[in-house]
Amino acid sequence: MITVWPVEKANFRSFGWVQDPSNLRSLCNVTAIFDENSPMHQALVHSIIPELVEERDGRDVLIEALNNRPLRISYSKLVGTAFKPRSASRCNGIVQATVKGQIRPFIGEWQADNFVRWAYAFHFIRYNYEDDTFEITEEGRELVRARGEEEELTKGETELLTRAALSYPPAVRILRLLADGDAHLTKFELGKQLGFIGEGGFTSLPQSVLLRTLAITKDPSDINKMKADWEGSSDKYARMIAKWLSKLGLVQMVSKSFQVPIQSDVHTVTIGQAYQITAKGFMALNHTNGKSSYKKLSKNVCFEMLATKAGDREYLRTRRAYLLKFISESKQGITINQLIKKLTECGLVCEEGSITDDIKGLINIGLNITYKNDLYYLEDVLNDFIIPTARLEGRSEVETIKEQMRGELTHLSHEYLGLLDLAYDSKQNRLFELKTMQVLTEECGFEGLHLGGSRKPDGIIYTEDGSGQEAKGNYGIIIDTKAYSGGYSLPISQADEMERYIGENQTRDIRINPNEWWKNFGNDVTEYYYMFVAGHFKGKYHEQIERINCNKNINGAAVSIQQLLRIVNDYKAGKITHEDIKLKLFSNYL
Repeated sequence: MITVWPVEKANFRSFGWVQDPSNLRSLCNVTAIFDENSPMHQALVHSIIPELVEERDGRDVLIEALNNRPLRISYSKLVGTAFKPRSASRCNGIVQATVKGQIRPFIGEWQADNFVRWAYAFHFIRYNYEDDTFEITEEGRELVRARGEEEELTKGETELLTRAALSYPPAVRILRLLADGDAHLTKFELGKQLGFIGEGGFTSLPQSVLLRTLAITKDPSDINKMKADWEGSSDKYARMIAKWLSKLGLVQMVSKSFQVPIQSDVHTVTIGQAYQITAKGFMALNHTNGKSSYKKLSKNVCFEMLATKAGDREYLRTRRAYLLKFISESKQGITINQLIKKLTECGLVCEEGSITDDIKGLINIGLNITYKNDLYYLEDVLNDFIIPTARLEGRSEVETIKEQMRGELTHLSHEYLGLLDLAYDSKQNRLFELKTMQVLTEECGFEGLHLGGSRKPDGIIYTEDGSGQEAKGNYGIIIDTKAYSGGYSLPISQADEMERYIGENQTRDIRINPNEWWKNFGNDVTEYYYMFVAGHFKGKYHEQIERINCNKNINGAAVSIQQLLRIVNDYKAGKITHEDIKLKLFSNYL
Protein backbone atom coordinates (compact mmCIF):
# COMPACT_ATOMS: atom_id res chain seq x y z
CA MET A 1 0.00 0.00 0.00
CA ILE A 2 1.19 3.50 -0.84
CA THR A 3 0.05 5.81 1.95
CA VAL A 4 -0.20 9.59 1.76
CA TRP A 5 0.97 11.06 5.04
CA PRO A 6 0.96 14.82 5.81
CA VAL A 7 4.15 16.19 7.36
CA GLU A 8 5.32 19.60 8.48
CA LYS A 9 8.77 19.61 6.88
CA ALA A 10 9.28 20.20 3.18
CA ASN A 11 12.82 18.85 2.75
CA PHE A 12 13.65 15.17 2.95
CA ARG A 13 16.78 13.10 3.04
CA SER A 14 18.51 11.54 0.07
CA PHE A 15 17.64 7.87 0.29
CA GLY A 16 17.30 5.17 -2.31
CA TRP A 17 20.59 5.58 -4.21
CA VAL A 18 24.07 4.61 -3.02
CA GLN A 19 27.43 5.61 -4.51
CA ASP A 20 30.27 4.49 -2.28
CA PRO A 21 30.11 1.38 -0.05
CA SER A 22 30.42 -2.19 -1.33
CA ASN A 23 31.54 -4.23 1.69
CA LEU A 24 28.74 -6.68 2.44
CA ARG A 25 30.13 -7.63 5.84
CA SER A 26 30.11 -3.98 6.88
CA LEU A 27 26.50 -3.70 5.70
CA CYS A 28 25.60 -6.63 7.95
CA ASN A 29 27.43 -4.96 10.86
CA VAL A 30 25.56 -1.68 10.31
CA THR A 31 22.26 -3.59 10.36
CA ALA A 32 23.32 -5.29 13.62
CA ILE A 33 23.52 -1.86 15.31
CA PHE A 34 19.74 -1.94 15.55
CA ASP A 35 19.48 -5.39 17.17
CA GLU A 36 20.07 -4.95 20.90
CA ASN A 37 20.93 -8.65 21.26
CA SER A 38 23.63 -8.74 18.58
CA PRO A 39 27.32 -9.03 19.48
CA MET A 40 28.00 -5.91 17.38
CA HIS A 41 25.48 -3.85 19.36
CA GLN A 42 26.98 -5.01 22.65
CA ALA A 43 30.51 -4.31 21.45
CA LEU A 44 29.54 -0.79 20.41
CA VAL A 45 28.11 -0.04 23.86
CA HIS A 46 30.86 -1.60 25.95
CA SER A 47 34.08 -1.19 23.98
CA ILE A 48 34.01 0.36 20.48
CA ILE A 49 32.26 3.67 21.25
CA PRO A 50 34.12 4.19 24.56
CA GLU A 51 37.42 3.67 22.75
CA LEU A 52 36.78 5.64 19.54
CA VAL A 53 34.54 8.54 20.61
CA GLU A 54 35.79 11.30 22.89
CA GLU A 55 33.55 12.82 25.55
CA ARG A 56 33.53 16.18 23.74
CA ASP A 57 32.21 14.43 20.61
CA GLY A 58 29.15 12.96 22.34
CA ARG A 59 30.38 9.57 23.56
CA ASP A 60 27.82 9.34 26.37
CA VAL A 61 25.00 10.55 24.10
CA LEU A 62 25.74 7.82 21.56
CA ILE A 63 25.83 5.10 24.22
CA GLU A 64 22.55 6.40 25.63
CA ALA A 65 20.99 6.24 22.15
CA LEU A 66 22.07 2.59 21.84
CA ASN A 67 20.58 1.78 25.25
CA ASN A 68 17.16 3.31 24.54
CA ARG A 69 14.20 0.92 24.21
CA PRO A 70 12.51 0.56 21.85
CA LEU A 71 15.70 0.99 19.84
CA ARG A 72 15.17 3.87 17.42
CA ILE A 73 18.28 5.87 16.56
CA SER A 74 18.29 9.32 14.98
CA TYR A 75 20.06 9.98 11.70
CA SER A 76 22.41 12.52 13.27
CA LYS A 77 23.66 10.08 15.92
CA LEU A 78 24.17 7.36 13.33
CA VAL A 79 26.04 9.42 10.78
CA GLY A 80 27.73 12.11 12.87
CA THR A 81 29.16 15.30 11.42
CA ALA A 82 32.02 16.23 9.13
CA PHE A 83 35.29 17.80 10.22
CA LYS A 84 37.38 20.33 8.31
CA PRO A 85 40.00 19.49 7.33
CA ARG A 86 39.08 15.82 6.91
CA SER A 87 42.57 14.83 8.01
CA ALA A 88 41.62 16.10 11.48
CA SER A 89 38.39 14.05 11.64
CA ARG A 90 37.34 12.41 14.88
CA CYS A 91 34.74 9.69 15.32
CA ASN A 92 31.38 11.14 16.35
CA GLY A 93 28.73 8.78 14.88
CA ILE A 94 27.61 5.22 15.61
CA VAL A 95 27.96 4.02 12.00
CA GLN A 96 31.33 5.76 11.79
CA ALA A 97 32.48 3.62 14.73
CA THR A 98 30.93 0.42 13.35
CA VAL A 99 32.86 0.32 10.07
CA LYS A 100 36.65 0.35 9.98
CA GLY A 101 38.23 2.84 7.60
CA GLN A 102 41.22 2.19 5.34
CA ILE A 103 43.50 4.51 7.32
CA ARG A 104 41.70 5.15 10.61
CA PRO A 105 39.71 2.70 12.76
CA PHE A 106 36.49 4.48 11.71
CA ILE A 107 34.92 5.97 8.58
CA GLY A 108 33.82 9.52 7.80
CA GLU A 109 30.37 11.02 7.87
CA TRP A 110 29.82 10.72 4.07
CA GLN A 111 30.64 7.01 4.06
CA ALA A 112 28.44 6.51 7.14
CA ASP A 113 25.54 8.23 5.37
CA ASN A 114 25.92 5.87 2.40
CA PHE A 115 25.86 2.78 4.64
CA VAL A 116 22.62 4.03 6.20
CA ARG A 117 21.20 4.60 2.70
CA TRP A 118 22.27 1.10 1.68
CA ALA A 119 20.70 -0.63 4.70
CA TYR A 120 17.52 1.38 4.10
CA ALA A 121 17.47 0.60 0.34
CA PHE A 122 17.74 -3.13 1.14
CA HIS A 123 14.93 -2.78 3.70
CA PHE A 124 17.05 -3.93 6.63
CA ILE A 125 16.10 -0.77 8.52
CA ARG A 126 12.95 1.38 8.51
CA TYR A 127 12.79 5.19 8.53
CA ASN A 128 10.41 7.16 10.76
CA TYR A 129 9.49 10.50 9.24
CA GLU A 130 8.01 11.93 12.44
CA ASP A 131 11.31 12.00 14.36
CA ASP A 132 14.06 11.30 11.79
CA THR A 133 14.95 7.92 13.33
CA PHE A 134 15.64 4.39 12.11
CA GLU A 135 14.73 0.99 13.48
CA ILE A 136 15.32 -2.58 12.35
CA THR A 137 12.89 -4.50 10.13
CA GLU A 138 12.13 -8.21 10.28
CA GLU A 139 14.38 -8.72 7.24
CA GLY A 140 17.13 -6.96 9.18
CA ARG A 141 16.67 -9.25 12.20
CA GLU A 142 16.86 -12.28 9.91
CA LEU A 143 20.16 -11.00 8.56
CA VAL A 144 21.58 -10.46 12.04
CA ARG A 145 20.50 -13.94 13.17
CA ALA A 146 22.24 -15.50 10.16
CA ARG A 147 25.66 -14.24 11.29
CA GLY A 148 28.35 -16.90 11.84
CA GLU A 149 31.51 -17.00 13.89
CA GLU A 150 33.79 -16.13 10.98
CA GLU A 151 34.18 -12.86 9.15
CA GLU A 152 33.24 -14.54 5.88
CA LEU A 153 29.58 -14.32 4.97
CA THR A 154 27.51 -17.38 5.87
CA LYS A 155 25.29 -19.12 3.32
CA GLY A 156 22.26 -17.68 5.13
CA GLU A 157 23.62 -14.12 5.00
CA THR A 158 24.43 -14.47 1.31
CA GLU A 159 20.93 -15.72 0.54
CA LEU A 160 19.32 -12.88 2.49
CA LEU A 161 21.57 -10.26 0.87
CA THR A 162 20.72 -11.69 -2.56
CA ARG A 163 17.00 -11.55 -1.82
CA ALA A 164 17.37 -7.96 -0.62
CA ALA A 165 19.24 -7.01 -3.80
CA LEU A 166 16.51 -8.59 -5.93
CA SER A 167 13.90 -6.56 -4.04
CA TYR A 168 15.81 -3.35 -4.82
CA PRO A 169 14.49 -2.14 -8.22
CA PRO A 170 17.73 -0.51 -9.52
CA ALA A 171 19.60 -3.83 -9.01
CA VAL A 172 16.88 -5.61 -10.98
CA ARG A 173 17.22 -2.97 -13.70
CA ILE A 174 20.95 -3.70 -14.01
CA LEU A 175 20.30 -7.45 -14.22
CA ARG A 176 17.60 -7.00 -16.86
CA LEU A 177 19.83 -4.82 -19.01
CA LEU A 178 22.63 -7.37 -18.81
CA ALA A 179 20.25 -10.26 -19.48
CA ASP A 180 18.91 -8.64 -22.68
CA GLY A 181 20.65 -10.67 -25.33
CA ASP A 182 23.28 -11.68 -22.77
CA ALA A 183 24.69 -8.16 -23.06
CA HIS A 184 28.21 -7.02 -22.20
CA LEU A 185 27.84 -3.45 -20.98
CA THR A 186 30.07 -0.79 -19.46
CA LYS A 187 29.06 1.36 -16.52
CA PHE A 188 28.27 4.14 -19.00
CA GLU A 189 26.03 1.92 -21.14
CA LEU A 190 24.22 0.88 -17.96
CA GLY A 191 24.15 4.37 -16.44
CA LYS A 192 22.48 5.97 -19.47
CA GLN A 193 19.54 3.60 -18.94
CA LEU A 194 19.31 3.95 -15.16
CA GLY A 195 17.09 6.53 -13.46
CA PHE A 196 15.15 9.54 -14.73
CA ILE A 197 16.79 10.79 -17.91
CA GLY A 198 17.15 14.48 -18.62
CA GLU A 199 17.67 15.30 -14.95
CA GLY A 200 20.70 16.65 -13.09
CA GLY A 201 20.58 13.93 -10.44
CA PHE A 202 20.75 11.11 -13.01
CA THR A 203 23.61 12.00 -15.30
CA SER A 204 25.57 9.67 -17.52
CA LEU A 205 28.82 10.55 -19.21
CA PRO A 206 28.47 10.03 -22.99
CA GLN A 207 30.65 7.01 -23.68
CA SER A 208 31.15 7.72 -27.38
CA VAL A 209 32.58 11.17 -26.63
CA LEU A 210 34.79 9.75 -23.87
CA LEU A 211 36.14 7.04 -26.19
CA ARG A 212 37.17 9.64 -28.76
CA THR A 213 38.80 11.77 -26.04
CA LEU A 214 40.70 8.74 -24.73
CA ALA A 215 41.77 7.84 -28.28
CA ILE A 216 43.51 11.20 -28.87
CA THR A 217 45.01 11.52 -25.37
CA LYS A 218 48.69 10.61 -25.24
CA ASP A 219 49.61 11.07 -21.57
CA PRO A 220 49.06 7.73 -19.71
CA SER A 221 48.38 9.52 -16.42
CA ASP A 222 45.64 11.60 -18.09
CA ILE A 223 44.14 8.42 -19.57
CA ASN A 224 44.12 6.67 -16.20
CA LYS A 225 42.54 9.71 -14.53
CA MET A 226 39.77 9.85 -17.15
CA LYS A 227 39.01 6.15 -16.76
CA ALA A 228 39.00 6.36 -12.97
CA ASP A 229 37.29 9.68 -12.30
CA TRP A 230 35.14 10.66 -15.27
CA GLU A 231 31.58 9.47 -14.71
CA GLY A 232 28.08 10.79 -14.13
CA SER A 233 25.92 10.08 -11.08
CA SER A 234 23.96 7.28 -12.80
CA ASP A 235 27.26 5.74 -13.93
CA LYS A 236 28.39 5.69 -10.28
CA TYR A 237 25.13 4.05 -9.22
CA ALA A 238 25.45 1.46 -11.99
CA ARG A 239 29.07 0.73 -11.07
CA MET A 240 28.28 0.30 -7.38
CA ILE A 241 25.19 -1.88 -7.94
CA ALA A 242 27.14 -4.07 -10.39
CA LYS A 243 29.85 -4.42 -7.75
CA TRP A 244 27.30 -5.66 -5.18
CA LEU A 245 25.87 -8.11 -7.70
CA SER A 246 29.38 -9.27 -8.57
CA LYS A 247 30.13 -10.06 -4.92
CA LEU A 248 26.89 -12.05 -4.79
CA GLY A 249 27.90 -14.00 -7.90
CA LEU A 250 25.12 -12.60 -10.12
CA VAL A 251 27.40 -10.50 -12.34
CA GLN A 252 31.03 -10.69 -13.41
CA MET A 253 33.33 -7.82 -14.37
CA VAL A 254 34.84 -8.26 -17.85
CA SER A 255 36.63 -5.37 -19.60
CA LYS A 256 35.29 -4.25 -22.97
CA SER A 257 37.28 -2.94 -25.95
CA PHE A 258 36.16 -0.55 -28.69
CA GLN A 259 37.51 0.37 -32.11
CA VAL A 260 37.42 4.17 -32.35
CA PRO A 261 37.93 5.79 -35.78
CA ILE A 262 39.51 9.26 -35.67
CA GLN A 263 39.79 10.66 -39.19
CA SER A 264 42.01 8.13 -41.03
CA ASP A 265 43.19 6.24 -37.93
CA VAL A 266 41.48 3.55 -35.85
CA HIS A 267 42.33 3.41 -32.11
CA THR A 268 41.61 0.60 -29.64
CA VAL A 269 40.22 1.83 -26.32
CA THR A 270 39.38 -0.43 -23.37
CA ILE A 271 36.89 0.29 -20.57
CA GLY A 272 37.68 -1.84 -17.52
CA GLN A 273 34.38 -1.36 -15.67
CA ALA A 274 32.16 -3.51 -17.86
CA TYR A 275 29.87 -6.35 -16.79
CA GLN A 276 28.15 -9.55 -17.87
CA ILE A 277 25.38 -11.52 -16.16
CA THR A 278 26.22 -15.00 -14.83
CA ALA A 279 24.13 -18.18 -14.87
CA LYS A 280 23.33 -17.47 -11.22
CA GLY A 281 22.22 -14.00 -12.27
CA PHE A 282 19.78 -15.42 -14.82
CA MET A 283 18.34 -17.67 -12.11
CA ALA A 284 18.02 -14.68 -9.81
CA LEU A 285 16.02 -12.82 -12.46
CA ASN A 286 13.63 -15.76 -12.66
CA HIS A 287 13.21 -15.40 -8.91
CA THR A 288 12.44 -11.71 -9.00
CA ASN A 289 10.01 -12.20 -11.88
CA GLY A 290 8.30 -15.15 -10.18
CA LYS A 291 9.08 -17.60 -13.01
CA SER A 292 9.25 -21.39 -12.67
CA SER A 293 8.76 -22.46 -9.05
CA TYR A 294 9.83 -19.10 -7.63
CA LYS A 295 7.52 -16.79 -5.76
CA LYS A 296 7.59 -13.25 -7.15
CA LEU A 297 9.58 -10.94 -4.88
CA SER A 298 7.98 -7.69 -3.78
CA LYS A 299 9.93 -4.52 -4.49
CA ASN A 300 11.20 -1.91 -2.06
CA VAL A 301 10.49 1.62 -3.26
CA CYS A 302 10.83 4.80 -1.28
CA PHE A 303 9.67 8.34 -1.93
CA GLU A 304 13.21 9.72 -1.86
CA MET A 305 14.57 7.59 -4.72
CA LEU A 306 12.19 9.25 -7.21
CA ALA A 307 14.41 12.35 -7.57
CA THR A 308 17.81 13.22 -6.16
CA LYS A 309 19.50 16.46 -7.12
CA ALA A 310 16.94 18.52 -9.00
CA GLY A 311 16.23 21.96 -7.60
CA ASP A 312 12.57 21.06 -7.20
CA ARG A 313 13.15 17.45 -6.22
CA GLU A 314 10.29 17.37 -3.69
CA TYR A 315 7.83 18.38 -6.40
CA LEU A 316 9.22 15.70 -8.74
CA ARG A 317 9.23 13.06 -6.00
CA THR A 318 5.62 13.84 -5.15
CA ARG A 319 4.45 13.80 -8.77
CA ARG A 320 6.16 10.48 -9.48
CA ALA A 321 5.05 8.90 -6.21
CA TYR A 322 1.40 9.76 -6.93
CA LEU A 323 1.85 8.52 -10.48
CA LEU A 324 3.11 5.19 -9.17
CA LYS A 325 0.29 5.05 -6.63
CA PHE A 326 -2.36 5.55 -9.31
CA ILE A 327 -0.86 2.95 -11.65
CA SER A 328 -0.41 0.40 -8.84
CA GLU A 329 -4.01 0.82 -7.65
CA SER A 330 -5.47 0.44 -11.17
CA LYS A 331 -5.50 -3.34 -11.55
CA GLN A 332 -7.44 -3.04 -14.82
CA GLY A 333 -4.93 -0.55 -16.23
CA ILE A 334 -5.07 3.24 -16.50
CA THR A 335 -4.86 5.64 -19.45
CA ILE A 336 -2.63 8.69 -19.74
CA ASN A 337 -5.67 11.00 -19.63
CA GLN A 338 -6.88 9.36 -16.42
CA LEU A 339 -3.43 9.88 -14.91
CA ILE A 340 -3.44 13.55 -15.93
CA LYS A 341 -6.87 13.99 -14.32
CA LYS A 342 -5.86 12.27 -11.07
CA LEU A 343 -2.64 14.28 -10.80
CA THR A 344 -4.53 17.52 -11.46
CA GLU A 345 -6.93 16.68 -8.62
CA CYS A 346 -3.86 16.44 -6.35
CA GLY A 347 -2.68 19.89 -7.45
CA LEU A 348 -0.01 18.43 -9.75
CA VAL A 349 -0.78 19.97 -13.13
CA CYS A 350 1.52 18.75 -15.90
CA GLU A 351 1.60 17.90 -19.58
CA GLU A 352 1.42 14.45 -21.16
CA GLY A 353 5.12 14.61 -22.09
CA SER A 354 6.16 14.93 -18.45
CA ILE A 355 4.05 11.94 -17.44
CA THR A 356 5.39 9.70 -20.20
CA ASP A 357 8.95 10.72 -19.30
CA ASP A 358 8.22 9.99 -15.63
CA ILE A 359 6.87 6.53 -16.51
CA LYS A 360 10.00 5.82 -18.58
CA GLY A 361 11.98 6.90 -15.51
CA LEU A 362 10.04 4.52 -13.25
CA ILE A 363 10.87 1.73 -15.68
CA ASN A 364 14.50 2.86 -15.70
CA ILE A 365 14.75 2.55 -11.90
CA GLY A 366 13.72 -1.09 -12.24
CA LEU A 367 9.93 -1.21 -12.01
CA ASN A 368 8.02 -3.45 -14.39
CA ILE A 369 5.43 -1.13 -15.96
CA THR A 370 3.84 -2.31 -19.19
CA TYR A 371 1.74 -0.51 -21.82
CA LYS A 372 -1.02 -2.43 -23.61
CA ASN A 373 -4.05 -1.12 -25.50
CA ASP A 374 -3.45 2.46 -24.32
CA LEU A 375 -3.34 1.29 -20.69
CA TYR A 376 -0.48 1.30 -18.17
CA TYR A 377 -0.06 -1.64 -15.76
CA LEU A 378 2.28 -2.24 -12.85
CA GLU A 379 3.37 -5.87 -12.98
CA ASP A 380 5.35 -5.65 -9.72
CA VAL A 381 4.15 -6.06 -6.16
CA LEU A 382 5.32 -3.14 -4.03
CA ASN A 383 6.08 -3.18 -0.33
CA ASP A 384 4.33 -0.46 1.66
CA PHE A 385 5.79 3.00 1.44
CA ILE A 386 4.78 6.52 2.41
CA ILE A 387 4.28 9.65 0.34
CA PRO A 388 5.12 12.38 2.86
CA THR A 389 3.15 15.36 1.64
CA ALA A 390 4.15 18.85 2.59
CA ARG A 391 3.29 22.24 1.18
CA LEU A 392 5.00 22.26 -2.19
CA GLU A 393 6.54 25.29 -3.76
CA GLY A 394 5.75 25.92 -7.41
CA ARG A 395 7.87 24.33 -10.07
CA SER A 396 11.34 25.79 -10.60
CA GLU A 397 12.06 27.86 -13.68
CA VAL A 398 14.19 25.05 -15.12
CA GLU A 399 11.43 22.47 -14.67
CA THR A 400 8.93 24.87 -16.27
CA ILE A 401 11.25 25.28 -19.27
CA LYS A 402 11.66 21.50 -19.51
CA GLU A 403 7.89 21.08 -19.46
CA GLN A 404 7.60 23.49 -22.37
CA MET A 405 10.45 21.99 -24.35
CA ARG A 406 9.21 18.41 -24.06
CA GLY A 407 6.51 19.38 -26.52
CA GLU A 408 9.00 21.11 -28.82
CA LEU A 409 11.65 18.38 -28.97
CA THR A 410 9.78 16.07 -31.30
CA HIS A 411 12.90 14.54 -32.89
CA LEU A 412 15.49 14.80 -30.11
CA SER A 413 15.73 12.50 -27.07
CA HIS A 414 14.56 14.15 -23.86
CA GLU A 415 17.74 12.96 -22.18
CA TYR A 416 19.31 16.17 -23.51
CA LEU A 417 16.96 18.23 -21.33
CA GLY A 418 19.49 17.37 -18.62
CA LEU A 419 21.74 19.98 -20.24
CA LEU A 420 19.45 22.59 -18.69
CA ASP A 421 20.47 21.35 -15.23
CA LEU A 422 24.15 20.91 -16.07
CA ALA A 423 24.41 24.40 -17.58
CA TYR A 424 23.70 25.97 -14.19
CA ASP A 425 25.88 23.69 -12.07
CA SER A 426 29.56 24.68 -12.10
CA LYS A 427 30.48 21.41 -10.35
CA GLN A 428 29.26 19.57 -13.46
CA ASN A 429 31.30 21.60 -15.93
CA ARG A 430 33.11 18.62 -17.48
CA LEU A 431 29.90 16.68 -17.98
CA PHE A 432 28.34 19.77 -19.51
CA GLU A 433 31.23 19.90 -21.99
CA LEU A 434 30.86 16.24 -22.90
CA LYS A 435 27.05 16.27 -23.26
CA THR A 436 27.24 19.42 -25.40
CA MET A 437 29.73 17.71 -27.70
CA GLN A 438 27.53 14.62 -27.76
CA VAL A 439 24.41 16.45 -28.91
CA LEU A 440 26.38 18.26 -31.64
CA THR A 441 28.24 15.22 -32.99
CA GLU A 442 25.71 12.44 -32.50
CA GLU A 443 22.47 14.30 -33.11
CA CYS A 444 23.39 17.22 -35.34
CA GLY A 445 25.61 15.56 -37.94
CA PHE A 446 28.86 17.36 -37.09
CA GLU A 447 32.20 15.62 -36.81
CA GLY A 448 34.22 16.63 -33.80
CA LEU A 449 35.95 15.89 -30.55
CA HIS A 450 35.92 16.88 -26.91
CA LEU A 451 39.40 18.24 -26.19
CA GLY A 452 39.52 19.87 -22.80
CA GLY A 453 42.61 20.09 -20.64
CA SER A 454 45.38 22.62 -20.47
CA ARG A 455 45.76 25.05 -23.39
CA LYS A 456 42.95 23.51 -25.42
CA PRO A 457 39.39 24.62 -26.13
CA ASP A 458 36.62 22.45 -24.71
CA GLY A 459 35.97 20.96 -28.12
CA ILE A 460 35.81 21.41 -31.87
CA ILE A 461 33.22 20.45 -34.46
CA TYR A 462 33.27 20.60 -38.23
CA THR A 463 31.27 19.58 -41.29
CA GLU A 464 32.20 16.92 -43.83
CA ASP A 465 29.45 17.68 -46.31
CA GLY A 466 30.19 16.70 -49.88
CA SER A 467 33.49 16.03 -51.59
CA GLY A 468 35.71 17.66 -54.18
CA GLN A 469 34.44 21.09 -55.12
CA GLU A 470 31.48 20.79 -52.74
CA ALA A 471 33.81 20.25 -49.78
CA LYS A 472 35.00 23.84 -50.05
CA GLY A 473 31.97 24.87 -48.06
CA ASN A 474 32.94 22.85 -44.99
CA TYR A 475 33.43 24.83 -41.82
CA GLY A 476 34.73 24.30 -38.31
CA ILE A 477 33.69 25.75 -34.93
CA ILE A 478 35.78 26.18 -31.78
CA ILE A 479 33.53 25.36 -28.79
CA ASP A 480 33.76 26.81 -25.27
CA THR A 481 31.10 25.70 -22.76
CA LYS A 482 30.36 27.61 -19.55
CA ALA A 483 28.36 26.18 -16.63
CA TYR A 484 27.38 29.03 -14.30
CA SER A 485 24.53 29.10 -11.79
CA GLY A 486 23.33 32.58 -12.67
CA GLY A 487 24.04 32.69 -16.36
CA TYR A 488 27.23 33.72 -18.14
CA SER A 489 28.43 37.29 -18.75
CA LEU A 490 31.57 36.46 -20.84
CA PRO A 491 34.25 38.36 -18.93
CA ILE A 492 37.22 39.87 -20.77
CA SER A 493 39.66 37.22 -19.48
CA GLN A 494 37.67 34.40 -21.07
CA ALA A 495 37.10 36.37 -24.26
CA ASP A 496 40.90 36.77 -24.42
CA GLU A 497 41.29 33.00 -23.98
CA MET A 498 39.06 32.40 -27.00
CA GLU A 499 41.15 34.92 -28.97
CA ARG A 500 44.24 32.84 -28.17
CA TYR A 501 42.56 29.67 -29.46
CA ILE A 502 41.49 31.45 -32.64
CA GLY A 503 45.01 32.82 -33.12
CA GLU A 504 46.58 29.40 -32.59
CA ASN A 505 44.27 27.90 -35.20
CA GLN A 506 45.10 30.71 -37.64
CA THR A 507 48.90 30.47 -37.27
CA ARG A 508 49.13 26.74 -36.49
CA ASP A 509 52.63 27.22 -35.09
CA ILE A 510 53.89 24.34 -32.91
CA ARG A 511 56.20 26.83 -31.17
CA ILE A 512 53.18 28.72 -29.84
CA ASN A 513 51.29 25.62 -28.68
CA PRO A 514 53.05 22.25 -28.96
CA ASN A 515 49.85 20.21 -28.37
CA GLU A 516 48.61 21.15 -31.89
CA TRP A 517 44.95 20.74 -30.97
CA TRP A 518 43.91 22.31 -34.32
CA LYS A 519 45.01 19.17 -36.19
CA ASN A 520 41.72 17.58 -35.07
CA PHE A 521 39.81 19.64 -37.64
CA GLY A 522 39.05 17.85 -40.90
CA ASN A 523 41.35 18.43 -43.87
CA ASP A 524 38.56 19.90 -46.01
CA VAL A 525 37.59 22.67 -43.57
CA THR A 526 38.00 26.04 -45.24
CA GLU A 527 36.37 28.48 -42.85
CA TYR A 528 36.20 28.78 -39.08
CA TYR A 529 33.91 30.18 -36.42
CA TYR A 530 33.66 30.04 -32.64
CA MET A 531 30.82 29.49 -30.21
CA PHE A 532 30.22 29.95 -26.48
CA VAL A 533 27.51 27.70 -24.99
CA ALA A 534 25.85 28.42 -21.61
CA GLY A 535 22.50 28.17 -19.83
CA HIS A 536 21.85 31.78 -20.76
CA PHE A 537 23.93 34.90 -21.30
CA LYS A 538 23.73 38.17 -19.44
CA GLY A 539 25.41 41.56 -19.24
CA LYS A 540 27.36 42.99 -22.17
CA TYR A 541 28.51 39.66 -23.56
CA HIS A 542 27.62 40.75 -27.11
CA GLU A 543 30.26 43.50 -26.86
CA GLN A 544 32.92 40.86 -26.18
CA ILE A 545 31.70 38.83 -29.17
CA GLU A 546 32.04 41.91 -31.39
CA ARG A 547 35.53 42.65 -30.00
CA ILE A 548 36.74 39.09 -30.75
CA ASN A 549 35.25 39.34 -34.25
CA CYS A 550 37.08 42.59 -34.95
CA ASN A 551 40.40 41.53 -33.43
CA LYS A 552 40.55 38.16 -35.17
CA ASN A 553 38.48 38.78 -38.29
CA ILE A 554 36.26 35.82 -37.47
CA ASN A 555 32.58 35.53 -36.58
CA GLY A 556 31.27 33.88 -33.42
CA ALA A 557 28.12 33.39 -31.41
CA ALA A 558 26.81 33.03 -27.86
CA VAL A 559 24.25 30.21 -27.85
CA SER A 560 21.95 29.31 -24.97
CA ILE A 561 21.10 25.68 -24.26
CA GLN A 562 17.47 26.23 -25.22
CA GLN A 563 18.53 27.70 -28.55
CA LEU A 564 21.01 24.88 -29.15
CA LEU A 565 18.45 22.14 -28.44
CA ARG A 566 15.93 23.76 -30.79
CA ILE A 567 18.54 23.99 -33.56
CA VAL A 568 19.51 20.33 -33.14
CA ASN A 569 15.86 19.25 -33.09
CA ASP A 570 15.17 21.18 -36.31
CA TYR A 571 18.24 19.59 -37.93
CA LYS A 572 17.06 16.09 -36.99
CA ALA A 573 13.59 16.94 -38.26
CA GLY A 574 15.10 17.85 -41.64
CA LYS A 575 14.00 21.49 -41.37
CA ILE A 576 17.51 22.97 -41.56
CA THR A 577 20.94 22.05 -42.93
CA HIS A 578 24.48 22.73 -41.71
CA GLU A 579 24.57 25.71 -44.05
CA ASP A 580 21.37 27.03 -42.43
CA ILE A 581 22.90 26.57 -38.97
CA LYS A 582 25.96 28.57 -40.05
CA LEU A 583 23.83 31.41 -41.37
CA LYS A 584 21.53 31.34 -38.33
CA LEU A 585 24.35 31.52 -35.78
CA PHE A 586 26.95 33.69 -37.47
CA SER A 587 25.16 35.84 -40.07
CA ASN A 588 24.72 38.75 -37.66
CA TYR A 589 28.32 39.58 -38.21
CA LEU A 590 28.67 38.68 -41.92
